[in-house]
Amino acid sequence: MSRQKKQKAFNDQQITASDSYRNLAANLGTKRDKASYGEFVDNELSNHQLYTMYSNSWLAAAIIDYPAEDATRNWRNWKADTEQINKIEAIEKRLSLKEKVQEAQKAADLFGWSVIYINTRQDKQEQPLQINEEIRSLVVLSGDTVTYKEIVTDIDSDWFGQPEYFEFRSKDKQVTVHASRFALFYGAKAPAGFGGYAGARLGISRIKSTMESINQVSSALANTASLIFEAKVDVFKIKDLARILADKSCDGAGMVTNRMTLQALIKGINGALVLDAEDEYDQKSANLSGLAEICNLFLKAFAGAARIPVTRLFGRESAGLSGSGDGDERTYNDRIKDLQSTGFSPALRRIDDCILYQALGSRPLDIYYEWAPLRNKTEVENADILGKIATAARTLLGQSGGEVIPADVISEAVSNTLIESGSLPGLEQAIKKYGNIAEQNNLVGGEDDEI
Repeated sequence: MSRQKKQKAFNDQQITASDSYRNLAANLGTKRDKASYGEFVDNELSNHQLYTMYSNSWLAAAIIDYPAEDATRNWRNWKADTEQINKIEAIEKRLSLKEKVQEAQKAADLFGWSVIYINTRQDKQEQPLQINEEIRSLVVLSGDTVTYKEIVTDIDSDWFGQPEYFEFRSKDKQVTVHASRFALFYGAKAPAGFGGYAGARLGISRIKSTMESINQVSSALANTASLIFEAKVDVFKIKDLARILADKSCDGAGMVTNRMTLQALIKGINGALVLDAEDEYDQKSANLSGLAEICNLFLKAFAGAARIPVTRLFGRESAGLSGSGDGDERTYNDRIKDLQSTGFSPALRRIDDCILYQALGSRPLDIYYEWAPLRNKTEVENADILGKIATAARTLLGQSGGEVIPADVISEAVSNTLIESGSLPGLEQAIKKYGNIAEQNNLVGGEDDEI
């Protein structure tokens, strides 16, 4: 074969390449590497299995309960007039909106997704929800009681990647309901494109990704508890024990059992152990050192899998290099805020529109809400924030006042900062009632001109 033909044959060969690490000498990445046989298997869990884990494992319950409870504990603050806020909050309380959202998020985290059904007086449930429909009640439904039809694949549709219709039984008949009549909540939301279309799988139970860690922690704690019973073992050496047990002419096992029972009884009465002169007695103690470190390692791994700080999960102070745990708390709070802004707010949009219309007779665009701070500040923290803001304001004003930044500008900025931080409760309402510095100065100036 000529050199040209050999080169062509070599170029035509199919060469299999791998982008993983391989070391032939150490058998890493080869078929002899045990790690190369590991793979992830999709372990589908039924709703019954998920509920069983939730109701029987405090670890599973913590994963489901804590984020939903923390995200709804301080709820939200409406930005409107006091009278308007009172009307809005009265409807929220009548509908138990806060409790329903918490219940829906727990169901979503456990089963993958859930909905809040917006129950109105509309007979044609297959029609989209209208803002002027009066909400009679809110009902939380999970995958056991409501199902959805096919996912919309028309990219021009407002419901692309989501179901446009749901179905559930009401009054012994199957009812088809438009998706706008539901507030949809997710557990671990499936990435876009899963199953062929965005959101083809509505959500994934948060138990699935943490199930391995839950089993590891449960096994570690159960085995540790079992070892406690073996921490001290009594050892009896009885002469000719094997011969006595093998002797078929008498009940050897019964004789030995009775003897041990009497010895335990005598020891229990007076604390003295009575033995035959040729018997021996000893105690063996199990070495339990290191178990605490092993259990803590599993607990920390579980906290990482659950994305909940150890301080929140187990109600204890942070230890070791993590210091006070403030960093963990901030990270967790950021997660809860993300749940509120990207989970709750979109889900509640239609409910809020109906509530505002029902309370005010219209949907004013200038009325909105903000999620309340997750952690209430102490009096010391509020005083510290107020002092720092006041010091900064005086510095910016300068010695003669307004030489760096005009006083009116500083006044408005400080007022907004104090309102947002909540350091001075009632400040926003007071400013609306009496006006800010600029408005008061204009009022005084006008009076002087008249004089």
